[in-house]
Amino acid sequence: MQVFVSHAPSDRDVAAGLRADLAQLGRQVSLDRGEPTGARWWEGVLQRVQRCDVFVLVASPAAVRSPGCLAALRYARALRRPVLVVTAVATALPADAETAPVFAPAGMEISERVPKLRGVLLALPAAPPLPDPLPADPAVPYLDPIRQRLDEPGLEPAELRELLRQLRLRLRDEHERAAVWGLLVRMRARTDLPAPLAAEVEKVLAPGWQPDPERRVEKRYWDGQAWTTLVRHENREFNERRVPPPEATWSGDPTPTRPRPTTAARPAPKSKAVVRTQDRTRLFVIGGGVVVIAAAVVAGVLLFDPSSSDPTAAAREFVDAVNIADTTVLAQLTCERDRPRAADIFLRPGTRFTLESVDADADPPSFTILATDAATTATDRRTYPMVEESGEWLVCQSTR
Repeated sequence: MQVFVSHAPSDRDVAAGLRADLAQLGRQVSLDRGEPTGARWWEGVLQRVQRCDVFVLVASPAAVRSPGCLAALRYARALRRPVLVVTAVATALPADAETAPVFAPAGMEISERVPKLRGVLLALPAAPPLPDPLPADPAVPYLDPIRQRLDEPGLEPAELRELLRQLRLRLRDEHERAAVWGLLVRMRARTDLPAPLAAEVEKVLAPGWQPDPERRVEKRYWDGQAWTTLVRHENREFNERRVPPPEATWSGDPTPTRPRPTTAARPAPKSKAVVRTQDRTRLFVIGGGVVVIAAAVVAGVLLFDPSSSDPTAAAREFVDAVNIADTTVLAQLTCERDRPRAADIFLRPGTRFTLESVDADADPPSFTILATDAATTATDRRTYPMVEESGEWLVCQSTR
């Protein structure tokens, strides 16, 4: 017997336990969390629903609001597949599941739960042959149509503005937010965005605290380019000791985000809220680790360009230099007064910097970092002033 289990992402622990129980009973199980996991995600869901002998909905408030879960359930009904509801959290059931038998495993020991589940499965009617012809495939839920449109070349400005309007509306839905965020990053990579529209996208994607795309914690810091390991949870702020999502498109979509090409027609707007860098060979700091993005390496030395009239670019390069202990670049980015002692002032063994914010409009400009001790995970927030010397923004020792 093949069992297809549809569940919301927040119910993955219940779904995993159910899968183990079904496997113990000798059933073949496939799980789907009801949201996009790749370019052909929906096609795969429909094929697995067609092959299953029993369709199981893990019911919860999140599941009954999920377009993916509900669309899969409706398709299972259209194919006349037997439906079983397994409750994760008590909730009102959708119309397509109201007549289905309900199994509530909460509070049961495994010695009681597995035999009862077996009895419920045996009481279900046998799956009849599939209808011939098959019903029409249901429309793709969620964001795949928008994703496909964003990949089309030569869109008119009015079409791009409508796509941005749709994305901003759907950004309000907590269940779609992570995937929508990835599509906004994808939109930013387009070279044909009109300047006013590009500025709107940059405003949405400006650095700041955002709901955690993984829903592991309450907030995660987005640095304007990537999700960092700097998080907030239950009135605490700390650095997670783990590698963060390598992509801005945190939706399970394996398609890499295309790098944004340099274009003079759309310079990044100067704003203290926007922490961006020039598109060139560099290191991006992501929490406690460093992701190397290099276009050229000469004799094994990364090519930094410390000369910049942009305080935010200089601040990011300074943090990069500290995290890889590049004393040469660090000295180049330190103000003349502190340059002879740059390594002693800024480098501490086992300490990693996360760039939190840049106040480019202050007088003088400054930036704030979160220094994390790798051994104890203790954090210390520091603010560094910047001075302009010979046309370059350089970093000075904190005055605190």
